[in-house]
Amino acid sequence: IFMMKYAFVRQVIWCVFALILLTFSLGISWQISKTTNFLYSFWYQTLHIDEVIKKNVPKNTQGKRDFPVDNFQLHEKMFAEIVDAIHQQGNQEDNQLGNLPSNTLSKISYVNHQSISKALLTKSEVVHLQDVANLLRSVEKLWWVNLLILLGMIFFYCRKEQTISVNLIREMPTGKQKIISLLSFIILLVVILSIWGFTEVFYYLHTVVFPENHQWFFYYRDSLMATLMKAPDIFSAIAAQLLLVALFLTWGVDTVLRRYQVKHSKQRA
Repeated sequence: IFMMKYAFVRQVIWCVFALILLTFSLGISWQISKTTNFLYSFWYQTLHIDEVIKKNVPKNTQGKRDFPVDNFQLHEKMFAEIVDAIHQQGNQEDNQLGNLPSNTLSKISYVNHQSISKALLTKSEVVHLQDVANLLRSVEKLWWVNLLILLGMIFFYCRKEQTISVNLIREMPTGKQKIISLLSFIILLVVILSIWGFTEVFYYLHTVVFPENHQWFFYYRDSLMATLMKAPDIFSAIAAQLLLVALFLTWGVDTVLRRYQVKHSKQRA
């Protein structure tokens, strides 16, 4: 019973550590993906975004039917400019609705076949993307807090001189125990998403994190932004991409810590 108690506490602490480490890794994964424009060109082909563009741009209700539908370079450029603008806008203080003309997002434009420059985004889209920028800024602050907690837990795992009871708790679980914990978490997550559905969860989270009176859902016929992204499909793909890289980073850090513990435990022995 005594050993089971310590084994349980050790497992719980590691699970908390794993979640904190995963959060850290997701932040790093985001930065890596941002430098590659979130692999838009790959998802463009994989998700057949060109077909969505060709089908819906001629039906656009916002006066943007002249958007070039056969220009992949332009589509990729527009996506990249949105990504850059979101991150730039997130560094600006308190952008208000009345100040939208000076907003970086509202300046994104395309040139039609008549060589006329037109704004890519509607007013509602600019407001929504500004909300996204504000959200990213808040998440970034939380990421830094998470980093401080992570450093504290790494210090806890790396300490050399401790009592036997603390050392038993500090010792990381075995690979088998970690796999069981991860599989349990993944199964739980899959069950939740299977019950509610990714799209439903995605929409619900929008109602929680964005202001109530701000539009966040856009039909393809009303939005070049949604059309260029084939929303929400591309968000599912990018989420999987971010998670894959983050899991790899998490596994790497966890492995290094485990080997460090094993090495120093042998030295003490």
